[in-house]
Amino acid sequence: MSSKSHSDLRPAFDAAFIFPFARYAWKSERARSCWIDLEGWQDNLAGPVSHIIEHGGCAYVYGRNDAYFTGVDDPSTLRTRLQGWHDEMVIGLKRFAPASEAEANDLVSMRQFADEMWAVAEQALQLEEARWDRSA
Repeated sequence: MSSKSHSDLRPAFDAAFIFPFARYAWKSERARSCWIDLEGWQDNLAGPVSHIIEHGGCAYVYGRNDAYFTGVDDPSTLRTRLQGWHDEMVIGLKRFAPASEAEANDLVSMRQFADEMWAVAEQALQLEEARWDRSA
């Protein structure tokens, strides 16, 4: 497990989830549009991850009976759900066929952004698993 605490993840979260929209200098409008089209998957990941970082856990998702969290009742099923959302984002990136060097460069960056998002999610999930184990 990572030795980071939930508050130590805030800068990594901001870099992974906010930087691509707020500060990245997109080289092509088409790639930027692709990234925006994948925003729903990014937001789905960001919610629980951000909650873990801000509050030390995300027990609020367990037992919810809605479109996002039905069937999520422990950290293992949360991990599966978040991995599925991340996988959908990666599938969207695989569909993007660069038509220029600028688009190819942006695609490299988008793949890196997706990897960084999952790295932060992994660390947050480890914290959630530890919280769950302590509360058991």
